[in-house]
Amino acid sequence: MTYAIDIIKRYEGLSLKAYKCPSGVITIGYGTTVYPNGKPVKMGDTITKDEATALLLDYVINQIMPNIRDLRLTGNQEAALCSLIYNIGWSAFAKSKCYKAIKTQDWETAFKNWDWIKGGGKVLKGLVKRRAEEMALFFGDI
Repeated sequence: MTYAIDIIKRYEGLSLKAYKCPSGVITIGYGTTVYPNGKPVKMGDTITKDEATALLLDYVINQIMPNIRDLRLTGNQEAALCSLIYNIGWSAFAKSKCYKAIKTQDWETAFKNWDWIKGGGKVLKGLVKRRAEEMALFFGDI
């Protein structure tokens, strides 16, 4: 899980003050949009670096890991999938063709549908790079 956290931190970056991401969502820390208590992040919110890390860990441990535990993944696959899900959110991933394909080990379909590269309707270079790294990690173990 440490590798997953490193990838997420590197691509999300850190902001101790709330801001609007390219998709227009109010975000803080390492990409947190909703606090563990269910309240959305709002403009004007501030946190410390330690609080940002705690929020990231909370989401990975309590929202992502319980949902991917039974997928029989390698360490690299787990890290890649954690990065993807953290970025797009569990609810979006859970409805995706990519998730359905991973559950049935249909790797070709999973690969074709690992395609979240837009923010605010525009292709973002950072997301293209992130998805390429995630895909290399995930599919390199197959």
